[in-house]
Amino acid sequence: MIKYPDQERELCLLEMKSLFGKELTHTYLFSSRDIDPSRSPYIKVRITLLHTASSLEELVQILVDEKITCNDFKFERFKVEEGQLGYATWIESVTELGKVIQGEVDMKNPSVQFGLTLIDGLWLFGTYEKNENPWEQHNLKPYTNSNSLDTRVARALVNIAVGQQLQTRLVDPCCGIGTVVLEALSLHIPVTGYEISWIITEQAKVNVSFLGYDNCISRMDIQEVTEKYDVAILDLPYGLFAHITHSQQQDIITAARRITEKLVILTFSDMDEDIASAGFSIVERCTVNKGKFVRFVRVCS
Repeated sequence: MIKYPDQERELCLLEMKSLFGKELTHTYLFSSRDIDPSRSPYIKVRITLLHTASSLEELVQILVDEKITCNDFKFERFKVEEGQLGYATWIESVTELGKVIQGEVDMKNPSVQFGLTLIDGLWLFGTYEKNENPWEQHNLKPYTNSNSLDTRVARALVNIAVGQQLQTRLVDPCCGIGTVVLEALSLHIPVTGYEISWIITEQAKVNVSFLGYDNCISRMDIQEVTEKYDVAILDLPYGLFAHITHSQQQDIITAARRITEKLVILTFSDMDEDIASAGFSIVERCTVNKGKFVRFVRVCS
């Protein structure tokens, strides 16, 4: 089950494509890929399907035949915008299913939660897992900047960068206070951050330590980085706190080409020509709005 703010719709669609390998056409999708619902900021609920049926009666009979045993269970309701299961019908349906599950209902501390819905005439029954929103704790970090990426956006960018490959070696060569780095760390992705400012580097280190992670951030100009990485996420400096020229921005993009084969880059203006000039090919694109600002997101190889 997928939900996103309107201003992040394009980013969500791109993240779903990276994680599941398919275009999102509804507020839900079916997949055989085992994705933790808490991995994405836009996945709200995952139902691991146990049984499907063309009618409630058929589903009840399946549970009778399967002799499902489950102590301390409950049913969780969730909304499917394209679904056809109203609240009253849902109550009646889960009551019938609950009668044939061998075990006791526990509304306060269930050991298992079940989900039930009806989509396109098909009854879907399975275990229910909600997104625990783990990135929200990163908003408690000691240091932040007004122009920093939203933690939700940063997490989506990490997912877009690595896709299914959680062992991908990721680098953020202009990491600022470590917003992207923290999301990668929480997903157990091997990540390195570099920052040219001594003050901001120290603040980023404090943020990482405060949230219980080992330091992976160093003070270094991207031009000095020699190690190669599988993918880079680059929130291109645009001169809010320190002057930066267009030529310097071009140099940063060119340096990124030297240290990685794949790049996810954010810019505050359309820099497609500069990206191409650095030797990258743009394979995906979208925009993300934050107040009056529009960030251009490009996935490059």
